[in-house]
Amino acid sequence: MNKKNIFSRLWAWIKKRSKWTKLIVVLLLCAAGYGVYKAYFTAPQGPQYRTAQVKRGDIANVVEASGPIAPVNTTEVGALVSGEILKIYVDYNTPVKKGDLLALIDPTQIQADYDQARASLSSAKEELESTKMTYNLAHSNLKRYKALYAKNYVAKTDLEKYELEFVNAKSSLNSSEARVIQAQASLDRAKKDLDNTRIVSPIDGVVLTKKVSEGQSLTSGYATPEMFTLAQDLTKMQIEAKVSEADIVKIKDGQKALFTLDGYPDEKFEGVVRQVRTNYTSSSSSSYSSSSTNTTYTVVIDVDNTDGKFKPGMTATITIQTEDKKGVLLVPNEALRFSPSSNKEKYDTTGLWVLEPGKQPQREEVKIGIIASKNTEIMSGNVKEGQSVIVAETGAAFVEQNNSRRPRRR
Repeated sequence: MNKKNIFSRLWAWIKKRSKWTKLIVVLLLCAAGYGVYKAYFTAPQGPQYRTAQVKRGDIANVVEASGPIAPVNTTEVGALVSGEILKIYVDYNTPVKKGDLLALIDPTQIQADYDQARASLSSAKEELESTKMTYNLAHSNLKRYKALYAKNYVAKTDLEKYELEFVNAKSSLNSSEARVIQAQASLDRAKKDLDNTRIVSPIDGVVLTKKVSEGQSLTSGYATPEMFTLAQDLTKMQIEAKVSEADIVKIKDGQKALFTLDGYPDEKFEGVVRQVRTNYTSSSSSSYSSSSTNTTYTVVIDVDNTDGKFKPGMTATITIQTEDKKGVLLVPNEALRFSPSSNKEKYDTTGLWVLEPGKQPQREEVKIGIIASKNTEIMSGNVKEGQSVIVAETGAAFVEQNNSRRPRRR
């Protein structure tokens, strides 16, 4: 069937219809013709713009970081003497008081050393008493012979003999006193070693780690064998967050910090910055085209753990609010990134494009303040509340302007 036959049959069908049906068909054909005309015979009227209004609101400057939760104070408990561990009295999470017995090291050899030191002290004291008597006798003889020699009752050689005896007796007394001091020091050391076979808690707290077992032999040398780690108070904990060098200058003691934990995905917790440490950590990263050094600082955040939700080692994702402003002019971040596709000029200042009704886009220079995730503060410039600013061009021939970058201060 050719086209002529198709139109003939269509025209015959229309003539048989009512006048209202004919009218509807005519209107449909007119609409189709107008669509073809608009599509193929009219020129585009230029780009269209998507705008947003300048508004007033609140904005905050935040620094994001992460870090582990840890006890505020931990104490490592080690062994100062060598020997076999006879008994362990605590386990993980055991609460302890200061002076509680944690473990016992076999005291057999150390007890023998203590007993020997005590016997040596007793012998040294007895020797001291004997030398004191000898010294006193030599002193009396010398004193008597000096008197007799003064009266010419004895010869000088007799006096010299007793002088020598006195000197020897005094020397022996000094040596005996020194041996008593040495023996006492040995006994004190042996007593300390004997006491150290009883591993006791130096603080009130809870056992975090246990690194030994019964029957294990410890050798105390240049390094003290570590046995337990105690946390002083788990109701007060801290987060040690790593913050980049670009953000560390914004953080001060006392600032509020919000954080989340993977274990509590629907909750937000609060903390307070207690310390910004000046010590830093540097790490290098490299790619095919360049290499760089990443420097981070530790920020300590105090958190309350009265309800016991936080466990040591949990990783916190932290947002630290470094600055907060109320009722300031705000524009979407896209407005500060936007530039019309027809614009070829490059600017060294920060600005945005304003669209007044019936007018072409006009660029206005502005000074910006806080840059948040969605909005930016306008500190100064010829921009007013309620004014329309362009955020993107629309239409098939246009694309949005690099919306992945944050605004920059220039």
